[in-house]
Amino acid sequence: MVSLRDARRERGWSQTTAVARLRELAERGEVDVASAASLKTQLSRWENGTVPDEPYRTLLAELYDSELGELGVDLTPHWERSHEIPGLLTEIRDELRTLNGLLRERGGA
Repeated sequence: MVSLRDARRERGWSQTTAVARLRELAERGEVDVASAASLKTQLSRWENGTVPDEPYRTLLAELYDSELGELGVDLTPHWERSHEIPGLLTEIRDELRTLNGLLRERGGA
């Protein structure tokens, strides 16, 4: 798996170049996209883990000639990912309780 940033860098592109190519693809496909300045901000966000909306998902996959999953884009809807957090918090709480218990035992010995 390659990240969006790595895919761009492997091609030797700056973010500005990637945005220009993304806009060219959009133009050819007659797809409305944001301005170049806005797209550059979006690209930075996408490269840092924000999941792109359509039509950008399709355009990015085409731009890098890859499936989004191969580019490290997690397409799991946010409402499904957020359900994992309470479980993680419970696990962390339980681990902390165990560690605190061990520390108390050691301090009392």
